[in-house]
Amino acid sequence: MIEKLERLIERSFDLHETIYGHVESLEPAPLPRADIAFDAGLLALEHATAALELIDSGRVSSAFALMRPQFESLVRGVWLAHAASDLWVEKLSQPLTLAAQRQANEGPMLAEMLKQLETCPEAPAHIVAQLKEYRDVSWKVLNSFNHGGIHPLSRSISGYPPKLLYDALRNSNAVLALTTQLLSIMSGDETKMEPVRRIHLEFVDCLPIIHGSSR
Repeated sequence: MIEKLERLIERSFDLHETIYGHVESLEPAPLPRADIAFDAGLLALEHATAALELIDSGRVSSAFALMRPQFESLVRGVWLAHAASDLWVEKLSQPLTLAAQRQANEGPMLAEMLKQLETCPEAPAHIVAQLKEYRDVSWKVLNSFNHGGIHPLSRSISGYPPKLLYDALRNSNAVLALTTQLLSIMSGDETKMEPVRRIHLEFVDCLPIIHGSSR
């Protein structure tokens, strides 16, 4: 299992490098909704890369703590792209001020964003289903790592089994792949999805959610 994990880490760095090469060719369509959703996707991408680097350096608890904001940033990006009202797009696109922060804090939480996406005809149903599946399986554990709960406290004593790291990293990679789709779609250029499809095929072993593999 240790060898499989080491190979996955190596492959994951290759995946990130390939995705960054693709993202460098993208820019958001000239619409406020596309622009703010694109920014949310970039934030999710940053969290994913930082988590990978932390796993590689042995700072696993910190890596796990970044997987929740990675996921939250992606959900917010998909919500902004498809389900958020124009008013919320405008509010979240404002420069950072105390008033803007107060308004943003009144926005929907993750569960509500997913609920709105579920009922939004424009939202891609297969992506929403994958986001809900990830939330249902991983959310309580990710919360524990963010709040210094029993999971990181226990693992600091017992250590992290390679299988746990392997599964968590594959799931993070899957969220990363969905993020790449979001960024490509927000460019407004349909041809930008073709490299994403090639990436999915090339790194099929890294993407359990995208390809329906078991965890």
